[in-house]
Amino acid sequence: MGSSDIAPPHAPEWLVPLSTVFLGAGVFFWGAAYVLMTRRSLRTRSYGMPLLGLAVNVSWEAVYGFYVAEMAFERTAFALWLALDLGLVYTTVRFAPDDWAATNSFVGRHVAWVLALLLAVGCWGHYAFASWWLSRPGMGAGDKAGKWYYGRDGYDTTELAYWSAGLAQLVLSTSSVAMLVVRGHSGGTGLCRLVGSLSGLGFCNGLLWWYWPEAHSYFTQPMSVFISGLSLLCEIAYPFILWRVRQTERVTADGRLVGAHIPEPGQKKGQ
Repeated sequence: MGSSDIAPPHAPEWLVPLSTVFLGAGVFFWGAAYVLMTRRSLRTRSYGMPLLGLAVNVSWEAVYGFYVAEMAFERTAFALWLALDLGLVYTTVRFAPDDWAATNSFVGRHVAWVLALLLAVGCWGHYAFASWWLSRPGMGAGDKAGKWYYGRDGYDTTELAYWSAGLAQLVLSTSSVAMLVVRGHSGGTGLCRLVGSLSGLGFCNGLLWWYWPEAHSYFTQPMSVFISGLSLLCEIAYPFILWRVRQTERVTADGRLVGAHIPEPGQKKGQ
């Protein structure tokens, strides 16, 4: 997003290209996270991304890949993400029934329909926000001169993606911590997404704010600090919670990971 922007004279010439490099690094590390999570899911017979987090992220990639993205390499990046999403969706549908058996077997039995419903709602919400944002020039914080989109000035897709991706990141970060605590095991988990988020959201937008503040003042607004700050706190806490969970989880006879609170076969709950 924003790779066709034209920075003002006071900004260095390398600003937009370097911010695009940070964005590309975010794409790479998020793609790596998807691959690693899928591999670990297959190995541990579990799924690694919370249902709501998966739905919000996949629907964001679908809407921004097919509707918002302007440049060919942007569409290619979204297509890559969506292709890698197939592994996450498959492992969720395949292994979620076992993970949900101890908490809500109804969700486990109907996880494909639950995920499909969440994806539909996510696409609806992301499309509604993006179409409203792109309905007229000047949307967002600050002066949008130099923000070009399909040959029209004043349409800031960088800020659009920042808010929508930031929400998706917040949902995923908080729900991932919650899922890790509730399940009590590390099946399907991965860590590369922190680097991807820091690069694609933090470094990219922070650099633009530093050298082109009149168009990127949203980066330091209170809501931005709340979203990015809470997401970052969850991501920092995640490895420590993960380490603790791995000390207590156990492996079943079929190779699945389960939490210590799940009774062993033949043992009644509470014994």
